[in-house]
Amino acid sequence: MSAPIFPESGGDGPNEVGPSVEPFVVDHHLVNKIKAQAIIDAGYCREQDGQVYSDEMQLKVAMLEAMINQHVAKGQRDLAKRAITKFELYAEMLPNAPGVESLPRTPEEAAAQDQLKKTLWSWLNAGTTGYVQVRVAELGYVLCEAPVSRTKVNEETGRREPTTETGRFLTTNRQLILNHYTTPAGTRFLAAARKLDAQLGLVTARRPELAEPIEKQLSVVLRQALESIRHADVRQAAALTRDHTDDAEQA
Repeated sequence: MSAPIFPESGGDGPNEVGPSVEPFVVDHHLVNKIKAQAIIDAGYCREQDGQVYSDEMQLKVAMLEAMINQHVAKGQRDLAKRAITKFELYAEMLPNAPGVESLPRTPEEAAAQDQLKKTLWSWLNAGTTGYVQVRVAELGYVLCEAPVSRTKVNEETGRREPTTETGRFLTTNRQLILNHYTTPAGTRFLAAARKLDAQLGLVTARRPELAEPIEKQLSVVLRQALESIRHADVRQAAALTRDHTDDAEQA
């Protein structure tokens, strides 16, 4: 299912200022009612004292089952097909919710759609504590995310347009896990290290007398970093940093 592209508001040209529009005041109580009704309409509800209430726990469990049954990638070939994007997850779990079949009709429907999408996507967080990630451990799956190709319908032109979105999927495939889980984690770690180096460089450039104490401080940080990564090859990592550490300790 294609997610709609909302036309941008504004004037007639890039430098034009559009007409002044009073901001909508969103009725948050109504937003909550719309969200609850969308969950109830999808069948995730319970009865209590003669009233029907939405049940997010049922929705969570159903999402977990949907991921296990429909969104397991066996390899690179079926990754795009098995992965699910933020809007696709919303449409799959709440098919009658605002914005699935047509654009939201009111600011409250738009707000309800946005909040429900964020909630569902947060449950599918690929981090170590995400709801789905934790609960697929016994099955040996890893919840990963990767850019996937999709098409969207432009509401102004009615044409389908190619786009790239983040898709999430379960897998036991070795290469997919290395490419889309551990490698990105390592890249983020490296980015943090480079940021630290830039900050230390800023200080030593302005205060050269701090170069030696900073180097000693860094040797401690490096050792702690190695010790904190329990799954790393400590011997190999230590060998790569030994010269730097020894020099710092002798200084």
